Amino acid sequence: MMDPMAFATPQQKAQLASMQSQTRKIKYVVHTEDDRNVIEIRLETGDPEAAQLLPQLREAIVNTSVQMLYQMFQMEGERV
Repeated sequence: MMDPMAFATPQQKAQLASMQSQTRKIKYVVHTEDDRNVIEIRLETGDPEAAQLLPQLREAIVNTSVQMLYQMFQMEGERV
């Protein structure tokens, strides 16, 4: 698997390291319900500074998931 940061600039690597110092304080919980075809991802933190990243992380998770469903599996859908 290719390292996504292999071609990153030193500034980009520093930004990622800075963000990771906060995201390490966030826990994710993945819950599935087979009978309803539900996948739920909860992001939890008690740290106020880390909590500021939650909207950005939520968007990244949604965008990555939708991109994978569309590109890899050729599925169509909607965000509600």
